[in-house]
Formats: sequence, C-alpha cells, structure tokens
Amino acid sequence: MEGKAVDFSKVIGVYPICNTGGVLIHRIDYGEDKVLASVNGEDPIWYDISEEYRETSQELELGFDLGSLFIPFSEVMRFYGGAE
Repeated sequence: MEGKAVDFSKVIGVYPICNTGGVLIHRIDYGEDKVLASVNGEDPIWYDISEEYRETSQELELGFDLGSLFIPFSEVMRFYGGAE
C-alpha cells in the first residue's frame, strides 16, 4: 500500500479526532460561507458553515457538520504547517 503525503503548506487548522486522525481545514470562503476540509488530508470537500447550540458553552457556535459530527471553529487549532 502506497501512502500519500499531505501538503501541510495548504492546511490552516486541525481538529483532532483521535490519535491517528484529524479534520484538516484547508480553506475558508467567507463570501460563500463554506469551509474546505478533509479527514487526514484525503479528498477535501466543501462544507457549509453553520451554527449549533453547544451545551458546554450554552451559546451558538460557528462551525460545520462533517457527517454527524459538528466541528466548532472555536476548537480548531490554528496550524502553520508549511509556512517558511
């Protein structure tokens, strides 16, 4: 099995899911309210930005739905991958 390398210079944020996986944020389009994201860098997809009420903060939080998982932007870690 041949592994693919992720171009971390194009990653701006990471939301860890487990010790072997995470959601990578590649780009945010504020004009269209969309975010380009992938799991472990595989096949990035555009997702609609939305808000969800969070029990932990008792407020609406901005983020996006990745399947049944809501990814709040407040929990995404800023990533300076390939910046020189």
